[in-house]
Amino acid sequence: MTEISGTVAEIHARLARELLPETLGHVKRTAELARQLAVDHGVDPDRAERGALLHDVADRYSDVELLGFAEQFNIPVSLTEARIPKLLHGAVGAEILRREWGVTDDELLDAVRDHITGGTTMGRLAKVIFVADKLEPARDRHYGGLDPIRELAMRDLDAAMLKLYAWRMSDLVGASRPIDERLVHARNALIERTRTSWG
Repeated sequence: MTEISGTVAEIHARLARELLPETLGHVKRTAELARQLAVDHGVDPDRAERGALLHDVADRYSDVELLGFAEQFNIPVSLTEARIPKLLHGAVGAEILRREWGVTDDELLDAVRDHITGGTTMGRLAKVIFVADKLEPARDRHYGGLDPIRELAMRDLDAAMLKLYAWRMSDLVGASRPIDERLVHARNALIERTRTSWG
């Protein structure tokens, strides 16, 4: 594992040049929550903060640009991602971090890749960043009722993730929007790992 080069201040400065102000505010809030969750769950808080700061590095790109990067980086594109290319910004972001930022920390790159839908083999760092991204305080402007999940996340990341998966899937069904296949697979894999019996 190689540390991300540069101080947190240098990462902030580079992101300030590359991200829209709204996205920059989001990643800063996500990083604050990720540090707190990391401390509560035995994850290196510096690593969690840096990963959270970098998780939306590809958020600024248009649908056409994301599809172009996916082709350039040989990232497989599902039918759902082809219809909603914004879903690719995690995978594209991981490749940009590896190729342009020199990040070689595979666990951190996986966390960036999986922060939108989750993944089937997520480590604790990836879980911290996934949960922090969904629960950072400004999410309350768009979604209500997140405080109980925030409280749960401080005690049990897996339980909080299952609540977030259920909430997201219900939201998509209610809006008659497609559900990314990876979201379904990630939820099912987490259930398999955390449930010892079925009732």
